[in-house]
Amino acid sequence: MKSKILYLGLILLVLSCSRPFESKTNWKVFNSLYLLSEQQSYFKLKTAYELNKSELSTAHTLYFEAIINRVFNNPEASNQAIENLLKLSEKPLADSLLNNIYQTKLNNHINLYEYGLAASTSEYLQQQYADFNDSIEIENLENELNMWRALASVPKQSVIINSNCVIPMIKDKVGLFNVDVNFGDSTKNLIFDTGANFSAIRRSLVSKLGLKLLESDFYVTAATGLKVASDLAVADEIELGGIICKNVVFLVLNDEDLDFPQVDYYANGAIGFPVIEAFHEIRITKENEIIVPQEPQKYTFNNFALDGLMPVLACLYNNDTLSFQFDTGATNTTLYPLFFKENKTEIENNFEKETFTTGSAGGHFDFEGYVLNHLILQVADSEASLDNVRLHIHKLGNKESNFHGNFGQDYIKQFDEMVLSFKYSSVLFN
Repeated sequence: MKSKILYLGLILLVLSCSRPFESKTNWKVFNSLYLLSEQQSYFKLKTAYELNKSELSTAHTLYFEAIINRVFNNPEASNQAIENLLKLSEKPLADSLLNNIYQTKLNNHINLYEYGLAASTSEYLQQQYADFNDSIEIENLENELNMWRALASVPKQSVIINSNCVIPMIKDKVGLFNVDVNFGDSTKNLIFDTGANFSAIRRSLVSKLGLKLLESDFYVTAATGLKVASDLAVADEIELGGIICKNVVFLVLNDEDLDFPQVDYYANGAIGFPVIEAFHEIRITKENEIIVPQEPQKYTFNNFALDGLMPVLACLYNNDTLSFQFDTGATNTTLYPLFFKENKTEIENNFEKETFTTGSAGGHFDFEGYVLNHLILQVADSEASLDNVRLHIHKLGNKESNFHGNFGQDYIKQFDEMVLSFKYSSVLFN
């Protein structure tokens, strides 16, 4: 009888050892971290994870390491965590979590300019985990897959910085900063825009600038939620202020989508996040110069994250950490419905509802909302008060946003210098 009990005990021991990822986790801790991740509350997630990671199993530790390393711009470490996770067993996590892991892997390959691997990962996601993505997410995956397939044979983007470089900026008639970009013998002024997921160019300039056009049949979504038809083009080499950028990908937008006749404004295009991030650190001064140091300085604020290719900034408001999309191409800070939801009573008691107009590539639209004054935000060790801040009370596009707003130049211009460290996930104002 004792031998049978011992045998049963050994079976239970083997079973428990074969599923360590379930037996060790404190599920209250896991659920709290998972909710923060799903809400895209990345700064609170990172803090909570560091405090509670000892309460997680090996698989769940690797799961959150993969996500946190991705959003804090360390895609190599994120992919290493994913590789280690998938080696643990044939199925180390529930399918819903594996769906998130492959979404993370997809974003890592995009951030690393590994478009062929992005295409194969996207295909695998759609084949194996379609049931865990809603119709909008599936539509986005299908649409973007056309991009990754078109770019699959394009070499990785690379940037050469041989010394400390200075890139002059010119503010245009609508208040956006433009930089001169050299395409061989031709020079064009483009908007310098951290909020642009990719660089963009108007269609009529593609052949004039010697870019290689890739017909790829996809659309991009403007800030207004409108879908805009696009193709792709690749520049073998461009130059900004002495910095050489090779194999740069541009979205090709129809000319009319970059024209704003209501305000007599016409844009050539934009230099977007994939190019800007590759500089590792930029300093934007009050003299309208971008300084790119050859050797980035180390910072520890950890207040700067990525949602896919969209920069996200931590702002303190009323002692609470809020997440803002970070768009240096935006003239003014804008607030989203989540901010209204969390501060509804205060806003309704102090402000009157209004109708205002907003616009981006694709057109202009009227929205209901509020205009807030004396909005005090803190970033790192800086603080500023903002006036005439528009608050949207209804969603933009087809999905509710988990962000509190879009951070703009009305905060930035109150300081002598803004430092963006992509390498050390920090933003500060001096």
